[in-house]
Amino acid sequence: MTVLAGYITAIEHLAPGTYPWEASDLASKETLAVTMALKTHSRHRPRVIVEDVNGNGGFDYDLGSLDAWADDFSVMRQVEYPTDDENADILEEDAWQIYETPGGNFLRFLEYTPKADEDFRVTYTAPHDFSGDLSVCTVKAFDEEAVQALAAAQFCRMLSIYYSQSQESTIAADSVDHKSRASEYRSQAKMLKQVYYDHIGLNPDGPAPAVSTVAAAPVTDRIRLTH
Repeated sequence: MTVLAGYITAIEHLAPGTYPWEASDLASKETLAVTMALKTHSRHRPRVIVEDVNGNGGFDYDLGSLDAWADDFSVMRQVEYPTDDENADILEEDAWQIYETPGGNFLRFLEYTPKADEDFRVTYTAPHDFSGDLSVCTVKAFDEEAVQALAAAQFCRMLSIYYSQSQESTIAADSVDHKSRASEYRSQAKMLKQVYYDHIGLNPDGPAPAVSTVAAAPVTDRIRLTH
């Protein structure tokens, strides 16, 4: 799997040229472009995490203790209890609930209380990112080049915005050049983004996804149940 520096190198290969920023500012913008691309890709193809959790004899388990759970993003796909590598015992969805409280989000068993010497297994989604030392990206190798193209598209968009905002030059020739560069980077961003969409199999000009209804935010100290 590619490190962050590999994504930045890919951006510079896909969007070559002389950039208008100092080295430190350039590095921060390239990193931001990668971060934005990972967030977009996470919505299309999130990580799927399978994790075993120790029971505690109770009904409730703090989702914040899971390795990669992200509030407002992660979705619990299934819960297995008891854990059995040979014969998976997947619980029906009416046997557990996810509920939100002011103190955090929890998985609640409605029928079972896993004992302290037992495990249960959860499968949930998580956003893509790099490890703490930036040595490993969680994007699958098959998707890496497409995500790098998306990061380069985000970077080109930044360049287009920069040159669009820098057209008020006292020298007419500079103003024309900035307008041309803004247009070129805008077109390049669109082409690179299309590379990503083609890989994922999405049509960005297609119909918008259906709107889902979301429960209102909980009143203080009131528990909200949700799957």
